[in-house]
Amino acid sequence: MKKFTKVTNKISVYVSYLSMTAVVFIMLYMTLDVVLRHLANAPIRGGYEVSTLAMVILIFTSWSYTQTVNGHIHVTMLVRIFPKIPRFIVFGVTSLLSAVVMGIGTYAAYLASIQKYNTNESTGMLLIPHWPFMVIECIALGFFTLILLRDAIRAFMAMYNDEIAEEITSTWT
Repeated sequence: MKKFTKVTNKISVYVSYLSMTAVVFIMLYMTLDVVLRHLANAPIRGGYEVSTLAMVILIFTSWSYTQTVNGHIHVTMLVRIFPKIPRFIVFGVTSLLSAVVMGIGTYAAYLASIQKYNTNESTGMLLIPHWPFMVIECIALGFFTLILLRDAIRAFMAMYNDEIAEEITSTWT
């Protein structure tokens, strides 16, 4: 499990580079649009469409990294006072439910990407196809689901492994 955690953590760092690239792209693109709009009265055509599609990349590729570095909110105020085994049963079950919900979201994104590919749906002005961005969303959600499932398994393992239990509870505030 340690090796799997190490590999998935490393992959999530690389996936987060897509998110970071999207942030920089959106900042530069919007800055250029504003400058051109005010100085030359020539806004970038389709600026809203491009920034919206870049937001898809930004949002969905950041989730797995945020989970990896324990950046998502865990409400552990009540769970923290439970005895060790019930504490990690509750934490594991909620983590597993999160993985199931994200798995359903992954499947929905998969179906949407197929539907958008089959209908050739694209943006209104620049005619950028939606399906590649839906595929990125689907892959990112799938990886996030895998990270959540890994964390659920680790939570159940923490019931009998003090090292994992300490590692998990060290991030609880």
